[in-house]
Amino acid sequence: MDEPVKARAAAVKPVRGRPRGEGPSPDGRRLPRPPADSGGAIDRSSPIDLGGLDQFVGYVVRRAQVWIFQDVKRLLKELDITPAQFSVMKLVSANAGLAQVRVAEALCIERARLVQMLDKLETRGLIKRTRSARDRRSHALHLTADGAAMLERLIALMGEHERRVVEKIGTKGKAELLRILAPFLR
Repeated sequence: MDEPVKARAAAVKPVRGRPRGEGPSPDGRRLPRPPADSGGAIDRSSPIDLGGLDQFVGYVVRRAQVWIFQDVKRLLKELDITPAQFSVMKLVSANAGLAQVRVAEALCIERARLVQMLDKLETRGLIKRTRSARDRRSHALHLTADGAAMLERLIALMGEHERRVVEKIGTKGKAELLRILAPFLR
């Protein structure tokens, strides 16, 4: 690091700084002072002060999304299906003949990424693309019989995931969460 950069870095003072280990965290927990010989590092077994991150909706939603995504990914892995592929199959099942551009829009998936996903699903015989009768530039999507059978298995696995969500936040919590987040689906 060159000297002017070092000088600027040294001049920056923490906005709401309090030395670690002095005073409680925002939630009232007292953080341990790092041992003198640790070089200032906090013991990995001690709780981390989130610095108020847990008061930002984006952070909490992201943490929930990570937990949910990892659980779903683990469940669907046994059938070699990704969460996004499941979503595509579920949407196509409910809207037979839907144009792939509409699927991309509904699921907020980039068109190029959707094409790759559809290629994989089509190679596995789970979906079928046909030229639209109304617009020859467009493809209509349909589940195959194998795709419908696979979707039934996937829905059963997703039921397992939903049970885990209920274990974590309760039936009322799940209903409330879906109600609160519904405006983001529009």
